[in-house]
Amino acid sequence: MMDHAAGASHASLLEWMLVFAAAIVLVWALGLAIRYTVHPGETQASHIKRRILLDDIDEPEEARRR
Repeated sequence: MMDHAAGASHASLLEWMLVFAAAIVLVWALGLAIRYTVHPGETQASHIKRRILLDDIDEPEEARRR
C-alpha cells in the first residue's frame, strides 16, 4: 500500500529555489518590458522607429532620396 496520496509530490528545497528564481526573473523581465514600452527613451527624430510614423507626404524631399 502507498503512503502518499495520488498525484501529491514533495518538492525539495532546490526545486523551490528554482521556482523562486524563475519568478524573480519573470517579474524583472515584465517590469523592464512595461518600462520600455511606456518610456522607450529614444528621442532623436532620426531614430529608425520613427520611420513608420511618417507618411511619404510628410517627409521632406531629402529623406525620400535616401
